[in-house]
Amino acid sequence: MSEDTIRWRYHTADDVRAASLGDVNGDGKFDVVLGSGNYVYALDSFGQEIWKKKAINYINTVSTNDLDGDGRSDVAVGLINNGIEVFNSDGEKLWEYWMPSSIQKVIIKDIDSDGYGEVIAISYNTSLNDNAWVILNHDGCVRFQSKDFFFPDIELKGYYDGTDKKWEADDELRTILAEDINGDGNTEFVATTRANDILIFDYNMNSLWGYHFDYPITSVSLGDLEGDGFKEILLGVNKKLIILTKDAFSLKEYKFDDDIGAAAAFKDSNISYVLIAKGNNLYVYDYGTELFNYSFDDSINLIYSDDLDYKNSIEIITGTDDGAYVLNLKGKKLFTYKTYSPVNEVFITNLDFKSQKELILSSTDVDVITYQELKDIELPVSQTNQQERQATINRANAIFSTGKALYGVRDYQSALDKFKEARTIYESVSYTEGINNCGTFISNSTVYIQAKTFEDQGLSLKNEKKYEEAKSNYQTAKDIYSSLNDSTKIQEMDQAIAEVDDLIRTEALIRTLVYIIIIGAIVAIVVFVFLFLRRKNKTK
Repeated sequence: MSEDTIRWRYHTADDVRAASLGDVNGDGKFDVVLGSGNYVYALDSFGQEIWKKKAINYINTVSTNDLDGDGRSDVAVGLINNGIEVFNSDGEKLWEYWMPSSIQKVIIKDIDSDGYGEVIAISYNTSLNDNAWVILNHDGCVRFQSKDFFFPDIELKGYYDGTDKKWEADDELRTILAEDINGDGNTEFVATTRANDILIFDYNMNSLWGYHFDYPITSVSLGDLEGDGFKEILLGVNKKLIILTKDAFSLKEYKFDDDIGAAAAFKDSNISYVLIAKGNNLYVYDYGTELFNYSFDDSINLIYSDDLDYKNSIEIITGTDDGAYVLNLKGKKLFTYKTYSPVNEVFITNLDFKSQKELILSSTDVDVITYQELKDIELPVSQTNQQERQATINRANAIFSTGKALYGVRDYQSALDKFKEARTIYESVSYTEGINNCGTFISNSTVYIQAKTFEDQGLSLKNEKKYEEAKSNYQTAKDIYSSLNDSTKIQEMDQAIAEVDDLIRTEALIRTLVYIIIIGAIVAIVVFVFLFLRRKNKTK
């Protein structure tokens, strides 16, 4: 709204092509990493340069995350001349990797929750030749690579004329999202292809499901429509937005007269909001009912949502070809910041952990904008309401603490009930921290319950002397406990598997002894009969 809203601005010699957030200097606060021209810039939360490094060529994409498990963010950049360069948190180059075409997306992510990050990258060019993707470990060694990996048959569930379709990843991948969409603690990949496919696979590259469409996919994003911690997939295709569950079920379709450019979804105050961008128009739905639409001067590139001013309500943030805008959930514009160039990245964070969040906008330059409380637009929350809200939060905290105590003694079903109860109360006052904490414990409790089910089935099958089936169930339980890094339960499952192996060996030994006894008895009978007959013949 004015220059007073600028927390800081950083100018670079070239257009900013990419930006990312991470803790590079290890001070516990977010730093901003930029790719501009052929330079990488690491800036602290005050906009001061931590380090600046020259890359081999111009930068297309940047990602920051912890690769080596030291608690500080490392940096990966994707270059237009087909290279990936990786720097540590001090800006020292660690390694490089080369692909057959320009790097369009690079992501650092710990996909298997082992404490070490992986580098995921896709490359393609305008001629659609030499397109590929790769997953590298923290040392730059190939873990998976499209040229060596062939996707199995993908089941097509109702969006394609045929019954199945083979897809080889070599020349198809166009976009990729890497997030935990099913709450198992590991990363799933949501990929779209030039051939109009959407494909979902797990961190071990096992295909989960996929759809094929007869029209180009214009957008793909993730949102938590139900507020249950599981992500829905928002897919723009054939002038429609299709909402798919993590398990591939179609929840809802929205039809328009033009292509979808971006979408988002979230739940606030028990209302499921769906945000859809078509050209320069934003459409906001209460799931099935249109609440309002808003027209901007230029096309919308991206949509986010967050509680920017901690006033118990979510705001809508849009990035367009000329700036960033914030709307409330009634369609009133609260905030405008003109960049006069396309906004290609927006990050929402609290840089100094104070009473308001910042918007970090990447366009020609990077501007870090303090989102003001806008007292002239919204009435301040009264002291009475604040006290009532805090009392509600305290009540939810007590229930959450009970859930944690039950969780600590491994009563996961009772803990799950408490976490869900606490989350409902937190949601009533839009207390984001409490909602997120409950979501984490709900997810983990659900996984523990699943593991315990397999463990109990293993015990039951062992008692029924179905040892091989029991061993399989124990192994499945161990795999789930491993995803939770629960060393105690992993050890228990190893012991249970060892006991079953002993029983299998004992059973095999007993079976062998029985066979020996039976064979010995048969031999003895044969010998006896032979001697008896021989003696009888001599008597004659």
